[in-house]
Amino acid sequence: MVKSALLVASYLLLQHAFAQTPAANLVPNGSFEVVTDKPYTYDQLKVAEGWTNVTLGLSEVFDSTASFKTVGLPLNDYGSIQPTDGSRCAGFFAWKDDMRRNWDGGAEDPFTKGWSAYSEYLMIPLEKPLEAGKNYTFSMQVALSGNSDRAVSGIGAYFSPVPLRGEHRRFLQEKAQVATEDIVLERGTWTTVKDSFEADGGEAYLIIGVFPYVGFDTKRIIEGPDNQYAYYYLDQLDLKLVTSEQ
Repeated sequence: MVKSALLVASYLLLQHAFAQTPAANLVPNGSFEVVTDKPYTYDQLKVAEGWTNVTLGLSEVFDSTASFKTVGLPLNDYGSIQPTDGSRCAGFFAWKDDMRRNWDGGAEDPFTKGWSAYSEYLMIPLEKPLEAGKNYTFSMQVALSGNSDRAVSGIGAYFSPVPLRGEHRRFLQEKAQVATEDIVLERGTWTTVKDSFEADGGEAYLIIGVFPYVGFDTKRIIEGPDNQYAYYYLDQLDLKLVTSEQ
């Protein structure tokens, strides 16, 4: 009888321990800490293990050993930032207007519209595909760079069943499962973008960027002429299955 009671107690303790185990992060290298080489200049997202660019727009990894004139930390060509987790972070052009100087004159309108806006997207395969009907919570840290004169909304995460690739630099048309409706305005300060969603099943890739399909707005945050871009730092990406204990 005593032995049976001890076995039951041990079983209950094990069940409790498993219930308290936190869900695993399904985004590998979510803080860009694992690199195949130290980044030293622009366009080197590829050195962050697992990460690739979706379009012809190339994103950055920031490192304290790099020059402040390029992708150093805390100072770099886009502003100043400290990572929220570890010693590295990434960054991307969420939006860059390709307006060109209006050489035909017109002091009130010194620029003319170009062919299209420019935007960059980062992608990584998940640790495992998402399960249909299950709920997941995703969060990431984003910060508008100090040298950005524009700010945007629509920054988010799209979970895709297949890898995406576009031979262009335009916005993607997919609908993000998680995105910010508000314009992320504060320069040099980390903002949490977080939400939960139900998986369709089979989503195996995470894509980060701006998704106009869920809403997009821009704001000029200085008076007068500006540099016409919104550049955001990115860090601490986290995707977890929602369990009954959470």
